[in-house]
Amino acid sequence: MQRRPRVLFVGRSAAHFSYYETVLAALLERGAEVELALDRGWSGKLETPIAHAPIAKFVELHPELKVGWLTRRADAWRNPIFALRELRAYRSYLARRETTDFYVRRWERYLPSKLAAFKQQPLKALLRTGLGEGALQLAEAATPCDSGIVAFIAARRPDVLIVSPMNARFSEETEYVKAARKLSVPTALLVLTWDNLSTKGLIQIMPDRVLAWNEQHRDDAVAIHGVPPERISIVGAPFFDKWFDRSAEIEGRETYCARAGLDPNAPFLLYLGSSRNIAEDETWFVREMQAALFARARPVQLLVRPHPANAGIYASMPDVCVWPKAGALPETAAALADMRAAFAHCVGAVGVNTSAMIDAVLADIPTFSVLLPRYAETQSEAVHFRHLRAAGALEIVPDLATFMTAVECLSAGQDARAQGRARFAENFARPHGLNKSAGVLAAEEALKLAQ
Repeated sequence: MQRRPRVLFVGRSAAHFSYYETVLAALLERGAEVELALDRGWSGKLETPIAHAPIAKFVELHPELKVGWLTRRADAWRNPIFALRELRAYRSYLARRETTDFYVRRWERYLPSKLAAFKQQPLKALLRTGLGEGALQLAEAATPCDSGIVAFIAARRPDVLIVSPMNARFSEETEYVKAARKLSVPTALLVLTWDNLSTKGLIQIMPDRVLAWNEQHRDDAVAIHGVPPERISIVGAPFFDKWFDRSAEIEGRETYCARAGLDPNAPFLLYLGSSRNIAEDETWFVREMQAALFARARPVQLLVRPHPANAGIYASMPDVCVWPKAGALPETAAALADMRAAFAHCVGAVGVNTSAMIDAVLADIPTFSVLLPRYAETQSEAVHFRHLRAAGALEIVPDLATFMTAVECLSAGQDARAQGRARFAENFARPHGLNKSAGVLAAEEALKLAQ
C-alpha cells in the first residue's frame, strides 16, 4: 500500500491563514498528511494557533490537519544573518531599474540600526554594485543551518516543504528552506499576496518551486529575485478563491441594511477605506462625498467600510454610516458573508487606494478611484493600483465632480468596465480559467514535488 504524502507547511502568522486555506483543504482532500507550523512570535498573543477563529473552524471541518508552532532559529548566527538579509533586501531596491524613492525610503526605515551607515554614500553606492550582492551571498552561504530547525524537519520526515511568504521582513521561513535543502526535502514557496514579490523583501534561499499567481508574479520572480523561469508554476490566487464561489448564500438586502444602519429602500455606495500608509486621515474626503451624494436629485447613501488598521479615524463621525465599525478582513465565515452582502447590495464601490478594490473587482462590482493631489504619491506608486488601472478594471476619475457624473451613469445602469473586470479576474486571479481553483492547482503542484 502506497504511503500518503507528508506535507509540512510553514507559515508566518496565524493571521495569514485565509491566504492559503484553500491550498490546505485541497492537500487534505487529496489524501496528504499535512502539518501547519506557524510562528508564535508573529501571531500576536495566541496561546495556540487553534485560538485563531478561522483556524479553529477549519480544524473542526478537517480534524486530520495538525497545527502547531514552529521552532525559531536560536543560535549565535541568528542576529547577524537576519540583519544581513534585511540589508540584502534593501540592496535589491537600490539596484532595481524601476525602483521609486517611495519604496527605497520605506526600506531604509526598516534597516536595523547597526546597519544605518549603508543609507549614506559611498556605502550605498558600494551596496548597489555586484560586489555588494556577492558579499551578501557569501555571508549567506557561510552561515550554517540551525540545528534545531533541521531536527524539527527531520522528525516529521516530510515529502515536501511549503513555505509562505518567506520574503517578509525577518522571515523564519527562509531558515526552513535552508534546512530542507540540507535534508534533500523538496521545497515550494507559495506567494502570499498580490505584492509580495514586488514590494516586500527578497527571496534569500532559492526554493525548488515558486507557486505564483499570474504572469506578473512570474516576471517579478525572475527580474527581482533571480528565480529561474523553469522553477515557477503559475497557479492563480488562492486568497481570492472565495470570490469565485458562485454557490455562496447572500444575506438579504433588508437584513443587511438593518445591521449596517442603512435605508433598504434607497441605493447605497460602498466607500472602501485605505490604510494609514496610503491615506492617514481621509475623513475630509468622505464628508465631501457624502454631501455630494445627498445633494443629488435622487440621493445615494454612503456606507464606509473602513480599513481594519485605520478604522479609528471614523469614531468622531456619528453622521456617517460605518460598517463594520472596526473594519474586518474577510477571513472568517461571518466576515466574508458580511463583505459578500455589502458587494451584492451596493451600486458600486469607491476609494482612494486600497487592496479591497481587488476584492470588489473580483466580485464583479463597478469600482472607482478618485485621484486626489493629497495622495498622489501613494496612489501612483501602489502596485495593485497600476495592475487594476492597466487592465481597465478600475474606473479612474480626476475629481469628485467627475465621480458624481459617473454615479449618474451607474444609476442609469451603465457599466463601462465590466469587460475590464472580467479580463482582470482571469489574468490576475485565475489564469487557468475562472472555474479552476487556485488552491487546488497549488496543492497539485506541491504534490508533484512530493512524488
